[in-house]
Amino acid sequence: MDDTSRATRSRHVHWVIVLGDFGRSPRMQYHTVSLSRQTLTDVHVVAYGGAAPLQELVSASNVHIHNVVELPLWLQRLPRVLFLVLKVLYQLLGLLWMMLIQLPSPGHILMQNPPAIPTMAVCWLAALRHRAKLVIDWHNYGYSILALSQGQRHPLVALAHSYERFWGKRGNAHFCVTKAMQEDLQRKWGIRATVLYDRPPAFFKRTGLPVLHTLFRKLGPTLEQPAFDDFLARRTSQVASSRTQESAEVTVVSVKRSGQAASLRPDRPAVVVSSTSWTPDEDFSILLDAAVRYDQLASESAPGEGSGSNAGDMLPDLLLLITGKGPQKDMYLSRIASMSFKKVAIRALWLEANDYPLLLGAADVGVSLHASSSGLDLPMKVVDMYGSGLPVCALSYSCITELVAPGKTGLLFSSGDELATQLANLLKGFPNAPSAQLTELKRNVAACEQGLRWEENWQRVAGPVLGYQSG
Repeated sequence: MDDTSRATRSRHVHWVIVLGDFGRSPRMQYHTVSLSRQTLTDVHVVAYGGAAPLQELVSASNVHIHNVVELPLWLQRLPRVLFLVLKVLYQLLGLLWMMLIQLPSPGHILMQNPPAIPTMAVCWLAALRHRAKLVIDWHNYGYSILALSQGQRHPLVALAHSYERFWGKRGNAHFCVTKAMQEDLQRKWGIRATVLYDRPPAFFKRTGLPVLHTLFRKLGPTLEQPAFDDFLARRTSQVASSRTQESAEVTVVSVKRSGQAASLRPDRPAVVVSSTSWTPDEDFSILLDAAVRYDQLASESAPGEGSGSNAGDMLPDLLLLITGKGPQKDMYLSRIASMSFKKVAIRALWLEANDYPLLLGAADVGVSLHASSSGLDLPMKVVDMYGSGLPVCALSYSCITELVAPGKTGLLFSSGDELATQLANLLKGFPNAPSAQLTELKRNVAACEQGLRWEENWQRVAGPVLGYQSG
C-alpha cells in the first residue's frame, strides 16, 4: 500500500447527497459544515449546482462538491410524464457512475429526502458496493410533494409512495425534522428515526447598527424603485434631497451624518421579512391580502384633523421584504406593481448568502407562509428567524406548534385578515412606543430560542449516529 492510500484510509470519508440545489439546502449545508469540522474527515457532496453555498464550505480543503449534470432545458417541452421519466434515467446514469466508480469509498452516506427517486435506490446500491452505512434525513415525503401537482390518486403518486416505502426501510439509520414525522414513519413503515430539530447556526443573530446601515445602503437601489405606487417610492426623492442637503448617508431605516455613528431613523418603517419559494404550497396571496388590510388599518390610525389618534395607537409604515425565488414570482410581482399603497411597501429581494442573516437580524417581525404537503415538516426559515431574534407570525397547520409557541414566541394565522390584525397589534406605536406584546415576544424568543445552536445540537444528536461521540 502506497503513502497516498494509507493517508486516504486513515481519514474518515462521508458523502452528503442532495438531489437539488445545494446552495438552497441549508440543513444539508449545516450537516456538511459539522462533518467537515471533525478530525481527519473528508466530505464529498453530490448535488446540483445553483446558488452559492456557504463560504466556509467553498473554502474548506476537506469539502469536495461534485455537481450532477442536469437534463438539457429544451427537453422540458416534452410531455410532462415523458420528461419525468427521462429526467430520472438521466439522473440515474450520472449518479451510478459517480457513486459506484468515481468517488472514494465512504463510511457513511447521508442523503436528503425528498427527492426519493432515484436517490434512495442508488444510495442503497452505493452503500452495498462500498460497505457503508446509509443514513436518510427525512425532511418530508417525496410522494406528498408530487401529489400537490399530480393529485392524490395519480398513478405516479401511488408508484412514488411504494418506491419511497420500499427503499426508505432499507436505510441503516434515519433522521427526521419533527416528532410528528418520527411517529408517522414508525406507524406507517416501521422506520425508527431520530428527531434532529433544525437549529440556527451562530451567524444568525441581531445585526449591529453599523452593519445594518451598510446593508440598507447596499439594498437602496432595489428598495427605492419608482415603478411602485407606495410610501417608499414617494420617499425616494426626499431621501435623495436629504443626502444632498445634510451631507448624510440616509437609508430607509437609518442615517449616518458626517463624523457621527449610524443611528436608526425615528420615522423608520417596521421591517417585516418573509422567505418564500413562490410555489403553490406557499400561498403568497395570503400575504398580499394581509398587506391590503394592514394598509387600510394603518391609514385609519394615522393622525388627522378631528381624529382621536395618539402616538400609542398609530401604526407605522410597513416595509415588507420578500426573499427567495420560484415559478410564481413574476406573476405576483406584476400584481404588486399594479397595486397602490399608502402605508405599505413590498419589495422582492435576491440576496447574497452572507446578506440573508444580516437582513433577518435587522428586521422587526418574521412571517412564514409554509404549508407542509405532508403536515409533518417544519419551516427552517422560522428557525433562522428565531436565531436572529425575530418573533414570527406563521401559517397554522398540524405540527407547527412543535416550533412556534402561540403567544410566547410567535402567533399563528389562517387568513390574510388574521395576519393583518396580528401585525397591527404587534406594531402599534412602533418604533417610539413599541407594544407590550411585541416586546414580550422578542424577550421570549431571546430566552427560549437563541440558546441552543445547530453545532451543539448536531454534536449531541447526529454525531453519534455518524460515528462521532458527543463531547
